[in-house]
Amino acid sequence: MPAFLRSLLQTFGLLSLSCTLPAATIPANGGFEEGFSAWLHGDAMSQVIPEAARTGKAGLRVIDNDRVKGSSLFSSSYPVEPGQTVTLSFHARADATFLAVYLWPRDASGRLVKDPAIRGEGIRQVPVKKSEDWRPYSVSATMPDGAKSLAIWIHSWSSSTGTADFDDFVLEGIAPDAAPLESAADLAAASAAALARAAARAEQEKIPDELPPRAAPPVIILKLDDLRQVNGNVHHTWTRVTDYLASRNIKSGIGIICKTLEEATPAYIDWIRKRHESGLVEFWFHGWDHGTWKTDSGKRLSEFDGRPVEEQTRRLADSQRLAKEKLGFALKTFGPPGGGQGPHQDAATAEVMSEDPDIKVWLYPSPIDAMGRRLAAEGKLTILDRVWAVNLEASVGQPSYQRFVAGYARNPDRAYFVLQGHPTHWDPNRFDEFKKIIDFLVEQKAVFLTPSEYAASLGGRPAQQVPPKK
Repeated sequence: MPAFLRSLLQTFGLLSLSCTLPAATIPANGGFEEGFSAWLHGDAMSQVIPEAARTGKAGLRVIDNDRVKGSSLFSSSYPVEPGQTVTLSFHARADATFLAVYLWPRDASGRLVKDPAIRGEGIRQVPVKKSEDWRPYSVSATMPDGAKSLAIWIHSWSSSTGTADFDDFVLEGIAPDAAPLESAADLAAASAAALARAAARAEQEKIPDELPPRAAPPVIILKLDDLRQVNGNVHHTWTRVTDYLASRNIKSGIGIICKTLEEATPAYIDWIRKRHESGLVEFWFHGWDHGTWKTDSGKRLSEFDGRPVEEQTRRLADSQRLAKEKLGFALKTFGPPGGGQGPHQDAATAEVMSEDPDIKVWLYPSPIDAMGRRLAAEGKLTILDRVWAVNLEASVGQPSYQRFVAGYARNPDRAYFVLQGHPTHWDPNRFDEFKKIIDFLVEQKAVFLTPSEYAASLGGRPAQQVPPKK
């Protein structure tokens, strides 16, 4: 740059060579003038169009009309080091507050690195507010321990909907000569693959014009997870769900996290007992604390994965003791809690559950495998496994009527379905999706049973994945 021009720009405060101009090139294609070049584009909600431009000829528009799924768009990533401070700025406008922009640090293996100093999700983010006019936004973050690269993530929340425009993304605090860690060709290939997967999922989730005939209505076991006492009370979402099901005379199973029975209030105990005595709800064992734990190698496992038989036995025994003392009945069904990396149960779990005199039913967290088939053949436990494509929730806490019906249509020979849900995650929109699924099943003349009732109806026979041929 000529000296006279440098002097002129510095005089008017228009240039900081270490920051302003070089940073305008990071992230690559921060103004979307080159379409999705340098961005990982994996869903149909995001589009680059002239109408979304604040400056230049193009901008990003996110249109989210899906109450279950959220949009997702990642920028190319750049090298960073722990302790490095990075600032992101951009402009946006939106017709609702339904999405945010995140600074997304990754470790050497490409996994997200959360910062324990950041409350909530552990990721620095800035929500985009409802505004008809373009508004400037800025967010800064100090890179946490283990961070090796950083990307921008634009993401709309699953149950929220709206339209938003973005333009002029700038990252400051990264070396001016830093190049994206991914090549444009690699990002384009990854985007094409992600879009193809999204199209395949959309095709798979289409509801057919006509459902295939069934030999008999299905048995439905509603597996509702994670009941615990909170500040001496039951979360209002549990009352909403159980009252709704009771109004329709529909049976369900509710998984108790048993540790809170230690300090159970009379109100909490009374709430459980009344529903147990109604015959409409079976309360079952969903773990002592639903906590995860770390191995010596740092791997995080679920409560009933990897622990020795003695420890798993103690957790079940303490839970059964409290259930009998506080609730007046033993827990007859087990459904393992999740949360860890890998399976949520192991051979030690099978030994513990087989030897407990009260546990008769195992709500298997996956399609039946070799261990489940062996347990079923031994006859000590009734194993009720899952069909992943047929569930209340598309992902944890997100009921999806469309996905449910599409999966149901693809499994006309299945005799029963265990349907998992997490009521405390359901806002009013998600609860409406749940009710639509119940309406559909009632129209299908489904038979709703508790886990123990269905096991008893089998008369000791293994549960049938498909009904017998006539």
